[in-house]
Amino acid sequence: MSGHHCHAIRCQTSCDPRHLRCASAPVDEEVGAPTNTQPMTNSVLSRALTLAQIALAFGRVERATRHEDGLRPETDTDHTVMLGFVACELAPPHLDRARVAAFSLVHDLVEVYAGDTQTLVISPEIVAAKRAREAAARVRLTGELGDGSWLAEILTIYEAQREPEARFVRLVDKVLPKLTHGFNGCVAAQSLTSQAGLISAHDQQLQKLREEYPEFPDALDLLRSSMLHAEDCWPVSEAGSCVVVSDGE
Repeated sequence: MSGHHCHAIRCQTSCDPRHLRCASAPVDEEVGAPTNTQPMTNSVLSRALTLAQIALAFGRVERATRHEDGLRPETDTDHTVMLGFVACELAPPHLDRARVAAFSLVHDLVEVYAGDTQTLVISPEIVAAKRAREAAARVRLTGELGDGSWLAEILTIYEAQREPEARFVRLVDKVLPKLTHGFNGCVAAQSLTSQAGLISAHDQQLQKLREEYPEFPDALDLLRSSMLHAEDCWPVSEAGSCVVVSDGE
């Protein structure tokens, strides 16, 4: 292999993908393409650019939850990677972990256009508006991904909630906000409700999810533990801090 490096040509969003090439690659003057390479079709490059743009936009979606410092917003990419880690690592042995990873990857993808909506304290009207935004975002996203898109197919299957892996991912998704609350003393929750309000919301959610997902008792136990942990991390004073307890307590 030669020792030269590719110096990427900087390009605006509106650039023509046909003009992109490695600046240092030898060029066949007749066809205008790097020699000794398999030319990449414009359609493949166009799809890659679309996916890259969606990924970058997804990373700019800020959630209501915060990082450990209580200031930096968690992004949808932070949340998606966290869900992939937790759901794949803790998945029951009868589930397909590759499927769990795939569903984790797309579970909030519609938020690239719909945005994140906090659901700790939410009215029926806001729920309806959230669903409408997400439905419109799903249509737009599917159209941009195009026919035969694997991402669009996985998203559709996830939303149907018929496969056990999809159901498991949706349940574990409810655990993650409690984990981040615990890292920063429930900063995000404090801006929305009181400690009593948080406990009440947790109780209602736990009852609902126990009815919806009885096939995953271990995940439900994790959810309950994460709720208690977050509640214990609510500061007792301005100087209050969270005391981490072991899973056995």
